[in-house]
Formats: sequence, C-alpha cells, structure tokens
Amino acid sequence: MTALASPMTNPVASLKGWTAVVLAAGPGTRMRSAVPKVLHPVAGIAMVRLVCDLLREAGCERIVAVASPGTREAVGAACGADVDLVEQASPLGTGDAALAARDAVRPGGNVLIVHADMPLLTTRTLLEMAGRHVAVTHALTIMTAYLEDPRGYARVERRNGKVQGIVQESDLSAAMRGQPEVNAGLYAADVDWLWDHLAALPRSNRGEVGLADLIAAAVRDGGVEAYQVTEAAEVQQVNDRIGLANAERVLRDRIRRRLMLEGVTLVDPPSTFIDAGVRVAPDTTLLPGVHLLGNTTVGSGCRIGPNAVLRDMTVADRVEIDGSTLEGSTIAEGVTVGPYCHLRPGSVIGRDVHLGNYVEVKASSIGERTQVGHFSYIGDAEVGAGVNIGAGTITVNYDGVAKHRTVIGDGAFVGSDSLLVAPVRLGVGARTAAGAVVTSDVPDGALVMGAPARIQPGAEGGR
Repeated sequence: MTALASPMTNPVASLKGWTAVVLAAGPGTRMRSAVPKVLHPVAGIAMVRLVCDLLREAGCERIVAVASPGTREAVGAACGADVDLVEQASPLGTGDAALAARDAVRPGGNVLIVHADMPLLTTRTLLEMAGRHVAVTHALTIMTAYLEDPRGYARVERRNGKVQGIVQESDLSAAMRGQPEVNAGLYAADVDWLWDHLAALPRSNRGEVGLADLIAAAVRDGGVEAYQVTEAAEVQQVNDRIGLANAERVLRDRIRRRLMLEGVTLVDPPSTFIDAGVRVAPDTTLLPGVHLLGNTTVGSGCRIGPNAVLRDMTVADRVEIDGSTLEGSTIAEGVTVGPYCHLRPGSVIGRDVHLGNYVEVKASSIGERTQVGHFSYIGDAEVGAGVNIGAGTITVNYDGVAKHRTVIGDGAFVGSDSLLVAPVRLGVGARTAAGAVVTSDVPDGALVMGAPARIQPGAEGGR
C-alpha cells in the first residue's frame, strides 16, 4: 500500500537545546538471548549506540538513556561517556521508563523520546519531526507510519484529518483493521507538559503505563500533531532475530549505497560487508567478499580484496590488500599485502612496504621500503627501513615464559629460513645467511651464518 503524503515539513537545523530520552530498558525476551536486546549489533554497532550516535549527529546536546538495573553498566558503556544513565526499577511500561528520566531532564524546552531498538532511524527524520513540533502550538507530536502489514501495531484514529487517539490492535473494529497508519512510538513534547501529564496517567492493573496514553491527554488539551515518516522501514523495531537480520540488511544496503555515491567502487555490492563505523575515501575499489569492520578507515586509490577482512584498521592511500586478514593496525601509503597475510593488532607498516604471501605480523613496526618474504613470521619486532627479509624467516619471540623483542636495523638482509631468537638485535646493514639461527646481537654490517650463527671473518663490520 502506498503511504499518504505528509504535510510539508521544514526540518530544524539541529537538535541544539533539545534533550533526548532513549528507552533502553526493555527485556527483549523474544531475542532469546543472554545479551540485552539493545546491545545486539547491527552493521557492527550496538543498536543503542547507533541511536545515540544518530542523536549526536543531529546536534542533540543532552542524551539520557533509561536502562534496567541489570543492564546499566553494559548499556552505559555502549552509549558513550557523554550519555546520562538512569534506571527503570521495574519493567512497568514505556511511560514508566520515560518517567525514570524526569530528574535528569532540565525544565523547559523540548524532549524527544526514542526507542533504542530502532537502529534504522535517520538524522533527517529526527530533524523533520523536531521541525514539525516547533512549528505548531501542540504540546505533543507523535511519529506515525503507513505499513503494508500493520499487524501488531496500534492504529492512529483520525477525524477530518486530525488525530483523535490511538486504538490498540486488540480493540480494533472490523472497519479499522485495514487502517495502515500506525503509531511508530516516537514522541516530541514540551518538557513541562510531558512530565505533568505522564505522571498523572492512570496505571493498569499490573501497574504499567504506556507512552501512547499521552495522546488522549494531548487531544483533550487541544490536539496532537502527527509527523508521518517517509520510509516506514525506519521505525521497524527489532524484537527478534528475524527483525535483527532485516535491520542488518537494510542498514548495510544504505552504507554500500552511500559509499558508491561518494566515489567508492564496489565490484559486487551484495557480497561486500561494511560496518557502520567504517570510512572509505573516493577512488578506492572493494572487490567481492571484502569485509570492512569496526573502526576501519581506508584511504583513496586503494584496492582491497577479493575476500579481505579488515577490522579496526587505518589504511592510507594507494594501498593494495589481497585476500588477507588485518586487525587493529596502521598501514602507510603504497603498501602491498598478501594474499593470505595476517596482520595482528598493534602493528605499524611503513610506506611502500611489501608483505608477501602468508606473512604474519604481530605487534611489530616495519620501516618504509622493507620487503618481507612469504611464509614469514614477524612478532614483537622493530624492523628498520629498506630491509629484506627472506622467505621462511621467523622472529622467535616467546621462550615459554615471556615475549621478547627483535630489532632489525636499516638496510639489513635476512636470509631465507633465518631464525632470530629474541631478545636480539641485527645491526644496520647486517646480513644473515640462509638457515642462520641468530641467538646473539649482530654488529652493524656483519655477516652471520650457521646454527648458532657466528660472525664471518672479513665481512664488513665483523671482528
């Protein structure tokens, strides 16, 4: 069914001066999970964080999140340090949850009440709803949506176009069952009016009070304004794993579309997975099977994939990464990686470095123009500039008790199958023969060979 057109809405420039109350205390029993519902990730970020980030992007100056007693710490960590946390002592409805935020909200001004399990909301929608609220004289503005399948939602009752109230699904008449306009559950209100009327609402036999009950109070006070969301998908709440998967699909589609419009090439968009916190510069190409996860940033002119996985990575311009797994590290300009490399957290790769096939780097720095041959392991090492590391080289960093560091000076040459047993230092311009087992420091310019490796007479820097 096609949604009816909303009246024109001029969005506010920002939510500056507003307070947002994020309802994050729901038990989420249909998720069947030990993890609180609002902490389940969509596109790599917890739903409650997505909503809080959206409010920050909209310029909201104060955010108050309502958590349950058992989830306060985890919800607070997900929301961010600038969000005030309050508790709803018992699960007594959305109205009771909103009331829990009363002491944390300053008098006067406007408040926006948002559900933490709506990860598909957009900044534009929040600004338009706020714009509608400040443009009218009503104390309450509700968000509505037209759904092709409105089952499970309370319907909006209108007369001559004006909202008269909300009818719960269980109370629908036969004539209203086909009514597609539903209450989306988001509210903008004058702060003082909200608390006075919310506190006065009658509670059910179970002690519960719902936010939707405010609508009847607003109608009695002169009317309620309705803002109809353009895209109904924005207000779909995540209540179970099916809803979670649907939200994941929609948000990832948005991310891919945005990146392509910004100048990023996605060779096969459906097979490319990009988290909400990822940034990619124009003229980068992402091949099929690429996963950009967490807080990854990719520069311009890069070529990533196929089947590369980058998590929490910082990648500069003109980098080529084949089918490898890279985590928690930084890569400078002009680097080539892989295929089948593993870059582990805490590594820094300098400009124009080449990592060959099956190279693993862990908590190490590699200087510019260095080449690391295939089937090598560089762990807990500081490698200088212009170094050649032959195939099969291993920095032996663990003695069974503790990790130790290896230092390789600028311009060194490490022969194939060398073992550098840490702690050890290979000097500037030093060389190891193939198969050398280096157990002690090597002076600048020296050549060592053998097992254990010994300095060869006559070599520059040797003794």
